[in-house]
Order: sequence, then C-alpha cells, then structure tokens
Amino acid sequence: MATLKKALVVVSIFLAFIAWGVFFPSLTNGSILVETADLGDVAVGSSSAIPLHITNTGGSTLILYFRYENYNCNFSLPRQEIVLQPGRIVDVEIRWTPSEVGICSDILHVIYGRDLSETVLVRGRAVEAGGPDQEPDRDVNRRIVIGECDTGVVDRLYEGKLISEWIRGCAAGVKNHGQFVRCIADLTNKLRKAGSISGKDKRRLQSSAAQANIIR
Repeated sequence: MATLKKALVVVSIFLAFIAWGVFFPSLTNGSILVETADLGDVAVGSSSAIPLHITNTGGSTLILYFRYENYNCNFSLPRQEIVLQPGRIVDVEIRWTPSEVGICSDILHVIYGRDLSETVLVRGRAVEAGGPDQEPDRDVNRRIVIGECDTGVVDRLYEGKLISEWIRGCAAGVKNHGQFVRCIADLTNKLRKAGSISGKDKRRLQSSAAQANIIR
C-alpha cells in the first residue's frame, strides 16, 4: 500500500509539471531570435515604421512582453502579450514620428519568461523635412514593389536615397535579368551589412527580384 501511495504521489507531481508547462508556457524553457530595428532616416513630423522579426527557436510556447529601457525616443511599443508557438515567426511593428532633428536610440526588452529576455537596439535618425536626406515627395512608409511583386519590405532611406530608388538604378543600369538579380544581390548585401534591412527583408527582396519581369 505504501508503495502504491508513493507511486501515486510521483505521478501526481509529474502531471502537475506538465500542467504547469501547458497553462504557464511563458515560464518554460525557450529561446528567441530577435533582429536589430533600424528605422533609418525619417523626416521630422513624418512617420516611418519597420517590422521587427521575432523567431521562437525553442521547443516551448512562449508569451512575449515588451518594455523600452528609457522611453526617450517615443518609439511605439509593440502590442502586449503575444503568444508565439515553437518554430514560428511573428512580425511586430515599431513606428516612429520624430519631433526634432537628431539620432535617437533605445533598448527594447523582449521578455519571454521568468528571468528570460532578449534586447534589441531600436534606432533612427530624424532629418529636416525637405533637406538633403529627405525629399518631401518621398514616402518612407510605402512597401517596396519590384515589377509586380510586393516584397512586403518597408521602403526607407539608405545613403540619401530610398531603397526603391537604388533598385530602380539597378534596373536602369543592366542589360539582362541575370545582371539585375546580381545587382540586387550586391545591393541587399550592402543594406544588410549597414543594418538598413533584416535578413528576412534581404531574402524577400532577392526573391522578388528573381521573379520580376523588369529586365528581359
């Protein structure tokens, strides 16, 4: 009888741990991968947004929470309490409407469990509206389209020009589709190295360029 009672206690404890993992997934072991969020150049008084890609690389369901370290830039805060299944990716939008010229950055804490968090650097540079780095007719909120392919990547400035303008330069400066794809590959490598786009953005741009019928 004593042995049976001991066995029942062990089973009860085991089931309790399983229930804990089901009902409190944010407290289970897990891991996430977060990328840097660089909004690039944004004209004062205008608004720009960038998707922050978060991947659950662990085997547990996670509940994500977000908190800025300083709240000194007025970056928007991603929506609270996101449930992220194992192996899944979620995009959360970070938007910025700067009120004065200058570079601003803050640390966003992505919290996914008890004493578990990752930090991501959120940054941007506010420029004068209509200045050399930002022309009034430039729409930094528009998604980049290559041919008929909507890349899903938000357009932003890189070295004084929109990414879409660099892409049009590739189309105008090559003789065939293969050269266009190679030009886009070189461009996206530079953009990724500079932190202007994420790895996922790079793949989207290269894939859309490969499928586009801009250059025959």
